[in-house]
Amino acid sequence: MVFQAYALFPNMNVAGNIGFGLKIKGMGAAEREARVEEMLKLIGLSGYEKRFPFELSGGQQQRVALARALAIEPQVLLLDEPLSALDAKIRVSLRDQIREIQRELGVTTVFVTHDQEEALSISDRIVVLNAGNVEQFDEPFAIYNRPTTKFVATFVGTLNTLSATVADAARKSVTIGGTDVTIPALPATARNGEAISLTMRPEAVTLSADRDIVLEGTVHEVSFLGSVIRLKVDLGGNALELDTFNDQRTPPPAHGARVKVGIAASDVLVLGE
Repeated sequence: MVFQAYALFPNMNVAGNIGFGLKIKGMGAAEREARVEEMLKLIGLSGYEKRFPFELSGGQQQRVALARALAIEPQVLLLDEPLSALDAKIRVSLRDQIREIQRELGVTTVFVTHDQEEALSISDRIVVLNAGNVEQFDEPFAIYNRPTTKFVATFVGTLNTLSATVADAARKSVTIGGTDVTIPALPATARNGEAISLTMRPEAVTLSADRDIVLEGTVHEVSFLGSVIRLKVDLGGNALELDTFNDQRTPPPAHGARVKVGIAASDVLVLGE
């Protein structure tokens, strides 16, 4: 197990920490030393074996904790929010390293985290828990793009919600602010006149009239996020956030500008509780 707060033995140097489990198992000194050196090479800390935890950075300490857990060749590796105490840049670097090591060794790994990006980037499968109950267990692609419950959809990533009214359930037609559109995902239980919520991710919305659903609104907010620009568009009774790539040749619409936004009907979900 790799703990959130490193949990290294302060009275032992790096070699002593990594080799602790091996010593408990009764491995001989020479074999243990070779295994420690192998682990140090794996985590990129060769030459650090005589240093003590207080002489290491947070990221280095967590790598030593990882090596200590891996040294005994476990069948299952448990990581309890191992990156939460680190700054953003080190988190990403160590996250990628943990994934690379896991793939190299092929050890089954359970990684607990509240960071959605972290979970989506390194997992083969994700379990989304809510009050101790499993909401969804699936591949990252499905968790993000095809959430099965409202909790999963709102908890993982950003979600747009549009208020609509069922116009013709048999034809899967709904009305959004006076505009009639067809929603393939409309459930068979929908009834004419019923108020429903339509959901979609910001990247599913575009500044284009070349989509199944086209709505007109006013730019309420422009947030520059580097490679991505996020716009908030007021549709009058509804609002949408959409992401567009930063193009230095084409500045984004200004605050107050009238725009048309397009949504592919296949990207719209109708989620229950």
